[in-house]
Amino acid sequence: MVRINLLPVREIKRRARAKQEITLFGLALIAFLVLLGVIGFFQASKAKQLKMELTKIRHEKQRYSKVLKQIKQLEKDKKTLEKKIDIIHRLKAESSLTVHILDEIANRTPTKRMWLTSLNQKGGTLTLKGMALDNRTIAGYMESLKQSPYIKDVNLTNSSLKKYAGRDLKSFSLTCSVGVPQQTEKKNTPNSTKNNSANATLKQHGNMAMKKFARSMHVVPGEERVRAITEQSK
Repeated sequence: MVRINLLPVREIKRRARAKQEITLFGLALIAFLVLLGVIGFFQASKAKQLKMELTKIRHEKQRYSKVLKQIKQLEKDKKTLEKKIDIIHRLKAESSLTVHILDEIANRTPTKRMWLTSLNQKGGTLTLKGMALDNRTIAGYMESLKQSPYIKDVNLTNSSLKKYAGRDLKSFSLTCSVGVPQQTEKKNTPNSTKNNSANATLKQHGNMAMKKFARSMHVVPGEERVRAITEQSK
């Protein structure tokens, strides 16, 4: 009976299988490492791209931050400019009001029967002081002032008999409220070249009003002037 020792063959096959398994494992490991490398490469590329985008966003943020600061500064400057423009318009309105008031007073003062000695304005309140021949003249003057669109609430605060240049005259004090009529305020809405023309007209009108008012605000007349006024009133 012949006996064959198969152990070397089995060992050879086992070693061959082990070698094959090691080879497959090595190939799998290499493939896995390659896959990890590819994934890592793409991840690194993506991370680099994201980093570049983040840097770009930061730069954009800084740039827009500067622009935002400029916008805020412009808005602040705009508000400051609007306040200055409002002040200018208010000053123009007050100047226009003063001119109209002087013109109204000058035109409505009956210089042949009375004269003004002082005029004082505080805010919207105007105080007039003067001398008149009689109470009727003062009452007529008050009614005339009430007809002005710029003057209202005319009140007699003081009236007394005063001897002057040998004549009995009436010393009086009036208070009234002054303001720009609403229709005039709407018409005076600021607008381009019309404003320049209006300002020139206002200046010319103001000079005329000042001259008229100066004539009504006589230096207190002397005895002959008072006598002449008294004689004319008879």
